[in-house]
Amino acid sequence: MKLFILSINIITCLVVSQISQASELELLVEMLHDNGTVTDAQYQRLQTELNANQIKLPISTKVDKPDKFKLQEDEVQLKLSSGGLDVNSADKQFKLHLGGRLQLDAAWYAEDGSALGDGTKIRRARLYIKGIMYRDWFYKLEYDFASSKIMDAWLGYNGFEHISLKAGHFRDPFMLQDQISDNNTFFTERASIDAFTAGRHLGLMATSNHSQWTAAAGVFGASATNTGAEKDEDWGVAGRITVAPINSETKLIHLGAAIDYRNTQQDNNVRFKQQPETNIAGIAYVDTGEIPAVNNVLKFGAEFAAVYNSAYLQAEYIYTQIDRDLADLNFSGWYTQTGYFLTGESRRYKNGKFLGVKPQTSVTAGGLGAWELGVRYSQLDLNNHEIFGGEMHNFTAGVNWFPIPKLRISANYIKVLELKHGTHAGEKPDITQVRAQWAF
Repeated sequence: MKLFILSINIITCLVVSQISQASELELLVEMLHDNGTVTDAQYQRLQTELNANQIKLPISTKVDKPDKFKLQEDEVQLKLSSGGLDVNSADKQFKLHLGGRLQLDAAWYAEDGSALGDGTKIRRARLYIKGIMYRDWFYKLEYDFASSKIMDAWLGYNGFEHISLKAGHFRDPFMLQDQISDNNTFFTERASIDAFTAGRHLGLMATSNHSQWTAAAGVFGASATNTGAEKDEDWGVAGRITVAPINSETKLIHLGAAIDYRNTQQDNNVRFKQQPETNIAGIAYVDTGEIPAVNNVLKFGAEFAAVYNSAYLQAEYIYTQIDRDLADLNFSGWYTQTGYFLTGESRRYKNGKFLGVKPQTSVTAGGLGAWELGVRYSQLDLNNHEIFGGEMHNFTAGVNWFPIPKLRISANYIKVLELKHGTHAGEKPDITQVRAQWAF
C-alpha cells in the first residue's frame, strides 16, 4: 500500500510540474502493473487520477517541442534553380544565395620562336555566399579553389537613400573590363591592358548607382594575401564615374572615366607584364621586369560602350604614369571589341557594367540557345626610356554558345600581329583557346 501511495505522489508531482511526457508515464504505469507492484484495482485508480488531470497516455515516442522552436512553413523560403540555392525569410529581411563558377580551359599554340606548351587548366573554381541581413546590410564571401585565394570578403550597408558603403576585400573601382565579371566577359581572357589592373585590396568604398549614371570612390590598403613585414604596406585611392544617356533594354550609350593611385611606401618596386591574352602556357610576352625606386603609380582610364539590339561595341584606353627617383615612366594600352548575337539576344547592362547572357530559347526546349560572334584588337606598350618591356598588338576572334542559362562554351583564336622590343620581339604566335563554363 505504501508503494502504491508513493506511485500516486510521484505521478502527481509530475503533473503539477507540467511535464507532459505522456509516453514515459504510460510506460511507468504499465511496468508497475505488469510486474505486480500494483493490483488491477490500483491500476484503475491510477488511470482515474491521470484522467482527472487531463493527461492522455497514448503509447508514443513523439515529444512535442515548445512553440518557440516551431518553424512555420512560410518563415523560410528555399529555392533551388540553375542560378544556385536561395534561402529567404518570409519578411525579406534575410536573404542568402549560394553560387559559384567552374571554368575549364584548353589551349594550343602555333609557336614562332619561344616554346609555348599546349595544355589544359582549371582556370577558376569558386564558391561564394552573398546575401542581406536586416534588409539594409549585405555581404559576400568568395573563395577560388583553383588559385587558393580569397577573392571577395566584405560587408556593406544600404541604409542611406542614394549611397551604399562597403568594407572588406574587393575589386578597386577601375577599368570597365575589370568591373565585368569574368563569367560575362566576351572573350576567355580580358584584353592585354589588364596588365594595368588595379586588382583587389582591403578597403572602404562608397557607391551611388542610378539608371543613367554611377559613381564609386574608395581608399585601399594591401591585398588579402599580404604577409606583412617591417616595411609599411602600400596604399591607394581609386574612383570611377559612368554616364549612360541612353539606357534601355536593347540600346545603350556608356561613357566612363576612372583614376587609380597607389603609393608604394617603402616597398617601391613595381612590375607590369602580360601574356598574349591566354593563360595556359604562362609566358609573359611583354614584361618590364622589376622597376626599382618607384614612389607612386597613377593610372587614368577612359571607357566607351554601345549596344544596339543584338550588336555591341566596347573600348577602353589606359594611361599609366610612374613617379620614381629616376626619370618618370609612361606606359599605355587600349582595345576595342565588337560582337553580335546571331540568335537575337542583347547584351544586358546595369550599374555601369555588362551582365550575363540569357538565351531566348534553350536547347532543352528545342531551341538553339544563344550564339554570339565577336572580334577584338588590342595594343599594350611597355616601352619607355631605358625600359623595353615590349609593345604587343593582338587580334582575337571568338564565338560563344549558351545552350542553357548559366552554361557557356567559348572558342577564341588569338594572333599576335606585332611585338616590338623585349625578350620576344618579332614573334607572332597563333593561339587557339577553348573554355567550358558553368556559373551559378
